[in-house]
Amino acid sequence: MIIHTEISFPEYRNLLFKLTYRKPGMRLILAVALLMLIWILVYYFHILRVPEPKIYQYITLGFITLVQPTVIFWTIKQVFDSSTHLGQQLKIELTEDIIKMHGESIYMEIQWNNIFKVDELNTCFLIYQNSLSAIIIPKKDFPEEDHQQLRNIFGTLSDLPVHLKQK
Repeated sequence: MIIHTEISFPEYRNLLFKLTYRKPGMRLILAVALLMLIWILVYYFHILRVPEPKIYQYITLGFITLVQPTVIFWTIKQVFDSSTHLGQQLKIELTEDIIKMHGESIYMEIQWNNIFKVDELNTCFLIYQNSLSAIIIPKKDFPEEDHQQLRNIFGTLSDLPVHLKQK
């Protein structure tokens, strides 16, 4: 199976934010921020008698809602800008034995036994080379009928963790 694709920065940014904020630790941090916001609003609207928020609560809320997403955004931007294959037209060839990736400045062959895991999201397939680096295959770049063919290839990988959406 051959797929021609290109990942734009907005697609990459949205994917990385989604992957970052779906982690339990990040959800816990957001829950803390939400509770602090509720506490502050309840205090200022005199809904309940709660202790007056201190400067530390405002600082923490500011870090969680402003600083953290900004740092994540700039990290994503630096990774995208420094990548040798993100943002360029790629030809990805997937067989039952190997993955070949051709681009303007990249040629890579990876055997499936060197892959860490495969995940399917609503918008793309992720083929992880390690716990942090993945080949991104956007679903928009090939027909819906071929999604099942790709799932079949992934289904033959018995020694690999494969997490596919149920159809």
